[in-house]
Amino acid sequence: MTASSDPAGTVVVYFSMPETDKTTGLTTEEENSVIVVDGVALGNTQYAAQLIAQGTGAQIARIEAVDAYPLNHDELIALARTQQDNKERPAIKPLPDMSGYSTVFLGYPIWWSDIPMPLYTFLEGTDLSGRTIIPFCTHGGSRLAGTPEAIAGAAPSATVGSNALVISRDDMESAPDTVSSWLKDLGL
Repeated sequence: MTASSDPAGTVVVYFSMPETDKTTGLTTEEENSVIVVDGVALGNTQYAAQLIAQGTGAQIARIEAVDAYPLNHDELIALARTQQDNKERPAIKPLPDMSGYSTVFLGYPIWWSDIPMPLYTFLEGTDLSGRTIIPFCTHGGSRLAGTPEAIAGAAPSATVGSNALVISRDDMESAPDTVSSWLKDLGL
């Protein structure tokens, strides 16, 4: 399965939770969640999404919770874990209309072997009928962790590609080459 080669029919939608906007003096947790590019701290998934959008000419949209997640690592993981345990669907800010897109690159970090709960909100609340979803994720060791199946379950009327991009938080410096090679494999 390949992505649409028409950038007008392609969108990159992602959720990223960088734990800081600082570029120096980062804690280990902050270093794990960001990459500093041209003096700006970007979330790992955010950076991958930008590379995909640049490589394809696609539009880009960020999934953001209405109630912002805390930047403090301990508070963030406690809230995210509670939401996951309770299968919550946090409200998200409005996104562009997806009806004009045939291909949706969908990006996320892996949280406890699952997609973050705002992605469920997006997938369950957006008509993705007939769309192709191509997952991409950043992780700290769990790789895909079965997330394409979770995406397919939350968006059963879409086709979820089996050619997901997986980037370890430890390999973000090589992300430009990794993304470029992956897009080439997709025929883009």
